[in-house]
Parts: sequence; C-alpha cells; structure tokens
Amino acid sequence: MNQGSVRPATMDDVDACATILARAFHDDPGAVIFDPDPARRAAMLPGFFRTFLEASLDEGGDIVVAGDPVGGLACWFGPDRHGPSEAGMAAHGLADVLEQWGPDASARIVAMTAEIERQHERLIDGPHLRLDFFGVDPVRQGSGLGSALLGHGHEIADAAGLPSYLETFTRPNVTYYERRGYGVIGKYFVDNGVPVYALVRPPGSAAGASRP
Repeated sequence: MNQGSVRPATMDDVDACATILARAFHDDPGAVIFDPDPARRAAMLPGFFRTFLEASLDEGGDIVVAGDPVGGLACWFGPDRHGPSEAGMAAHGLADVLEQWGPDASARIVAMTAEIERQHERLIDGPHLRLDFFGVDPVRQGSGLGSALLGHGHEIADAAGLPSYLETFTRPNVTYYERRGYGVIGKYFVDNGVPVYALVRPPGSAAGASRP
C-alpha cells in the first residue's frame, strides 16, 4: 500500500488504530475532559478507542485506514446511522472501560458524549455523512494521509449529493477543515465551558478536494 492509498479497516487493524487515535487525541480538549491526568489518559484512551472501533466495524461503519504501516484512520458513518449503537459499545466492553476509569471520569465521558449527540441531532437534519474519530499518528502528520482519508468520505458524499458533518474542539482544527470546504454551523459548550465546533461541508464543495 502506498502512503496515500485508503483501504477498509479490519478487526486486525483495531489495536494499531486504537493506538494511533490515543496518540492523536492525547492533548485534545475532549480527551482532557475524559481524564485531566496525562499519564492516566495515555493508559486509558486505547481501550476506549478499541471498544469504539470494534463496535463500529461490527455494525458496518465505514472505517478506513491509510499508510503502510497504518498511520491514520477515519471513521465515517451515514447516511442514516451516525455512530455505533449503545448496545454495540456495550457488547465490546464499554462498561469495563468505564469501570477502570472510575466514576468521576465515567460521569464526564457520559455527559459529554450525550451532549455531543444531542447537539448533532439539533444542528443537522436529513441524510448526511458524519466524520467521527479521525486521526493521523503525530509523527506522520503532514504526509498526506489525512487528506486521503478525508477524500474517501468526500467522494462518497459528493456522489450521493450529501453533506458531511463533524465536530471538533479546537480553532486550529476548524481552520484545517475550513480549508477543505467545511463551515461552522454551531458552537456549544461541554464540561463547564469547553467549546465544541460543529461543521458541515456541502456536497461538491470545491474547497473540500483533498490536499496534501
């Protein structure tokens, strides 16, 4: 596989992908809400992401990877279903992950994810694609993997005439997505004041074409 090619993820990719997401999201404000302690966050995030990825693959999510070895992944959902089900997450061990994290962190995680889902339903109607977790190993960022992974979803969305929706916690990420055809459609707050930006890319957006 060349560095920019994209292929469907399999269960054999889950451990590598969970590690990549844990590295990519370690300092993200959303992950800091999960656990403010950097060492505990580094130890616990892979298990959370493993649960998410296994449930997503089991339920037919469009999880794609790029790089050889795998250096990045994107989790696309839609047009009708926009993430793994609660039952799917439970079947793949979410309760065990939350128990290991403890009651305080678990309460923050549950509250934040519930608000994100509530805002998702409020901010966009009708069929659409949703980009959920998307990350490139920090040591390989800037190599074109991210653009290839985004381009995969954008091509599907454009062919179907559908918008693409995502959330992010940082202004630099907003700028990154704006350069690829997205625009902010909402801003809300979680965990006593941490901002979350909701963005949409209209189908066929010229600015949304993949770039290195």
